[in-house]
Amino acid sequence: MYPNAFPGSVAVRGRDTGRSAGIVVFVVLLAIAGAGVFTTTSSARSFFPKSWDPSIAPIAAEVASLRGLEFEHPVAIRYLAPKDFEKQIGSQEPPNASARAEIQREESVFRALGFIGGKVDLLKEAQTQSTSDTLAYYDPPSQEIIVRGPKLDDAHRVTVAHELTHVLQDQHFDLQKLQERAADSKVTDGSGLKGLIEGDAVRIEQEYLKQLSAADHKEYDRENAAETTRVGSETSSVPDILRVLTSAPYEFGPQTVRVLVAAGGNRAVDAALTGAPPSSGVFVSTGDVAPAVDVTVPALPADGVRVGPTEAFGPFETLLTLAMRVDPVVALSAADAVNGGEAVTYRSGGATCYRVAVQPRLGRSRPFLLAAFRAWAKGRSRSTVDLVPDGVQFTACDPGAGAPVPDSKPLSAAVTLLALRSNVTVAAASAHAAGDLARCVGRLFVAKPGVEKLVIAIGDGQPTVRQATQLRQMSTATGVACRADSSAGLR
Repeated sequence: MYPNAFPGSVAVRGRDTGRSAGIVVFVVLLAIAGAGVFTTTSSARSFFPKSWDPSIAPIAAEVASLRGLEFEHPVAIRYLAPKDFEKQIGSQEPPNASARAEIQREESVFRALGFIGGKVDLLKEAQTQSTSDTLAYYDPPSQEIIVRGPKLDDAHRVTVAHELTHVLQDQHFDLQKLQERAADSKVTDGSGLKGLIEGDAVRIEQEYLKQLSAADHKEYDRENAAETTRVGSETSSVPDILRVLTSAPYEFGPQTVRVLVAAGGNRAVDAALTGAPPSSGVFVSTGDVAPAVDVTVPALPADGVRVGPTEAFGPFETLLTLAMRVDPVVALSAADAVNGGEAVTYRSGGATCYRVAVQPRLGRSRPFLLAAFRAWAKGRSRSTVDLVPDGVQFTACDPGAGAPVPDSKPLSAAVTLLALRSNVTVAAASAHAAGDLARCVGRLFVAKPGVEKLVIAIGDGQPTVRQATQLRQMSTATGVACRADSSAGLR
């Protein structure tokens, strides 16, 4: 299930930007939760304003210019007090018996994959994340923008620019139709499409931000910092995996869109939005919008009883899973090696288990993927890894309520490395390197010995002179290697 309304970015906060994507079970969980803008009870409007609200008109004009599209008509802007806004975002009937069973399945899968400990209420945490981390959203069925708070300060104006981009997307490409097509896909879920949709909006939001005066930009930074503090306080209990999943379209989606723009401008983005729904590789292989391949659904054991639907399991899911227990460079390399995958949840021996089959991009990658997943499974009870005809299969079972809280550092290190790699790829593409060449530069750069420690040492700060020199030397070496072979580094 895929969301049919799109929240704006509250703040640009490094790796913690803010919303939802990734593993299918999480998308389903949010839909059940009524998590913010993922469901709506609005009915379609039969009329539109004849003109933009005067406070919105200049923003709309700038957004249209930046995006290279014209608005077909204005849309209404509705302002709600924060409590009313959060109530509307979280408005949903209490889960029925079927929905509660689905939520329990999601929690079992998250424990089986080692993402959470035994005492986490995922439904509650997803609702907390969604209601706190949104300043505005566009609702396609009602075709209106709903804004948190009674006024447009600079932070809200920038967020409205984001939402107006969604209005343009909807009027020209029909967001609901795009969502439905992604939901009907047999080889991928809606996360890759969401990465493109939100990545496009974040790009225009950031371009709009650059147009602000120095004084307005300073005020925006102040307001943004205050919002970041508020959200951080309200979401302090949210598990790290939810933070990563909710930030992916807003952090890694824009990077893919920037690579597309470097190659073909706004028209390249249009083509990606309306093309075949991409896999979650959008978040891993920056700028690559190819759809996933069709992978055979893994067979159940003799006593297995299927629970829930079959799910796509792609490069991003591979990265997040492996990153919990293996070296970040290995996890990234394995994610690069995955061309597509399918997952199924089942009950066996009194436990809920999750079985995944992934197909490698290259035949030579099977031994590497096998070793990576075996390293992940080592020491985990009821976890197995096997070769299957088309690739590698692994199984993980829910350890139950006694599962320990996982260490967040390995996941954080992998996301940091991925963010660096995405930035390097965008820089190469901006310097007129073709997509495959730019991705090669990013891939080889983060695989260099010492990069991981160097990046973690720099963190969110500025590199020292010595660190900057190291980065330049590494970058030069990768450029030489990738010009010789743009597939270098693929396992």
